[in-house]
Amino acid sequence: MASVHRKTEIETVNGTPEKRLFLSIISDYDLQTGLCELIDNALDLWINSNKKPEKLKIDITLDAVRQLIRVKDNAGGVPQSKLRLLVAPGASGNSQGRDVIGIFGVGGKRAGVALGERVEIRTRAKADKSLQIDITNEWLEHEDWELTAYEIPDIPVGTTTVDISQLRQPFSERDVDNIRSRLGEIYEWFIGEGCEIRLNDTLVAGKNFDGWAYPPDFLPR
Repeated sequence: MASVHRKTEIETVNGTPEKRLFLSIISDYDLQTGLCELIDNALDLWINSNKKPEKLKIDITLDAVRQLIRVKDNAGGVPQSKLRLLVAPGASGNSQGRDVIGIFGVGGKRAGVALGERVEIRTRAKADKSLQIDITNEWLEHEDWELTAYEIPDIPVGTTTVDISQLRQPFSERDVDNIRSRLGEIYEWFIGEGCEIRLNDTLVAGKNFDGWAYPPDFLPR
């Protein structure tokens, strides 16, 4: 007969992750990876929205002179009740079993922190206030996870804007041209379905590949 081990409670252990987990993933990101996660988040929110706009519009600004990044979408916005998705590691707005591309609520903040030292997120869901959250290096340096949400002058309903500055890795105009080409390749199917992606006010054209190489019985998806 196995012996019975008695347990005596002595304390509770704080399992809150440290802020350094954000910094640990920076080396895994480049400009393309970060932008794609932000775009994926907008696509996920739009796909899973009950009241989605007829056409998803994603506007990307890459300012090589001032070294600024902006990603704006009309995917529906984040309501005040779900603002923690923009901060809490592991928190996701996606339900199990739903079709997703990225990891909404996780990828956005991770990508933002990886690309720049200052991330300003402005969002407005339907019938909600316009809100802003700032993720900065000062916040990352403190173990406190509390983050202030601000009410701001109204922005268009259903929109979210992510502004990233004080970039960790600079980019050039040549990088912008490369990103435009890659976005056309990566999001060709969505562009064909009516999703509108603009980079520096110019529409991104989808790039289709007619020839595929794949193992037998494993068609491209």
